[in-house]
This record gives sequence, structure tokens and C-alpha cells, in this order.
Amino acid sequence: MAWHAQRDWPILESGLAGRLRRDCMEDWTRFIHHPFVKGLASGTLPPETFQRFLIQDYLYLIQYTRACALSVHKSTTVADMREAAALVSGILDKELPLHVGYCKGWGIDEDMLRKAPESLQLMAYSRFILDRAQTGDLLDLLVTLAPCMVGYGEIGARLHADPATRREGNPYWSWIALYGGDEFTTLVEDGIRRLDRIGQQYGADARYPMLKAEFSTATRLEAAFWDAGSEFPLS
Repeated sequence: MAWHAQRDWPILESGLAGRLRRDCMEDWTRFIHHPFVKGLASGTLPPETFQRFLIQDYLYLIQYTRACALSVHKSTTVADMREAAALVSGILDKELPLHVGYCKGWGIDEDMLRKAPESLQLMAYSRFILDRAQTGDLLDLLVTLAPCMVGYGEIGARLHADPATRREGNPYWSWIALYGGDEFTTLVEDGIRRLDRIGQQYGADARYPMLKAEFSTATRLEAAFWDAGSEFPLS
């Protein structure tokens, strides 16, 4: 039986995140069913493409962390500030080192990561996020970041559960297992609940058209970011 969000992970279709996802389904489908994702599932993605993507993903994490750091400033309560600060700390102290270690397994050392130029896809995506982080409020920022968090969670869960996904001999199975695992699932669910809570505090219903536009743009930029692995040589 094919994986289905409503049956297998219903929180994806609940609350503000679920509404945005449904109302931007055309963009969302292009993102989560991109040829890059299909190549991960089949194990046929060219290794060089994945290596270049890993480099760009590291550079994205740097910009993502900067945006998350601004969420501390945008928070209006001490509790929200603590939550935002914990997220930033988790990226800097855990996620980034894990990513660096994973890259080493693919023959990419930290010096290569630091010296790599940003792809055009990364420039467009990260600058959009940082613009909303600087000019919008906390809700604008969280909505803009949501496609990354929710999308990778959905992709990981779907590929991990799909019997058609190649497991044995698939060089990308460890990536799929990471984003389809319990730890990342919990992070996604916590993020969805946080978005709902902040949405209620900041009047999401009255602002929905603008929030939908932000979510749609971020989703389209996420889809384009899959192609970041095809632009630059490895050295």
C-alpha cells in the first residue's frame, strides 16, 4: 500500500502547516516528487550530483542558522526566545557537525565545504529567507522555513516506508533513514505544533493570503534547490 500523509502521518495535514501544504499542493508536489528525490529512492542519482548537493546543503545550513537566530530577536516572550535559542544551538552543536561528518564519508572535507561558492539556487533561496526573517515577524519567518522542515520530513517518511524504495546497495539509504527516522519525525512534529501556536498568537487567519504567498515561494525555491548539485564542479 502506498504511503499517504492523511493515513500514515496525519499531523502533516493538520493546523496551519497542513492548510498551507494543501493550498500550495501543485508547488508542493513538484518539490517532494522532484527527479532528485526519485533518484535517491532508486539509488540512481549520480554520485557527483549528490556530493555537490551536500556541499550546497552545508552552505544552506549556515544561512538557515542565521535566520533561526533572528527568531530569537523576533520572539515576544522569554519562552519563545528559549525555544528559538535551543533550535539554533541544536543546529550549531549537533546538526552541522553531523553534516560535516556525513560529507567526509562522501569524500568532502571541511575545507572544501568552507571554500565552495554558493549556487544561484542557494543565493535566491537563502536571501528570500533572510529577507523575511529581517522584515517580517516571527510568524512570517516560521512560515518561510516550514517547507524545508515539513518537506524533508514528508520525503523521508514516504521513501522510508515505500517498499519500492531501494534499500540494499542504495548509497542514499542512510540519508533516507535519517530523514525518515524517529528523531527527525519528532523535530517535524514539534515544529508543526510551534507553527500552529505562533499562528494563533499572531493572527494567521487574518494574514493568510500573505502567509500562503510566502509558503508558496519558499516551496518553489526548495524545489529549485534540488538542482543546486548540478551547477558547480567539486574542485
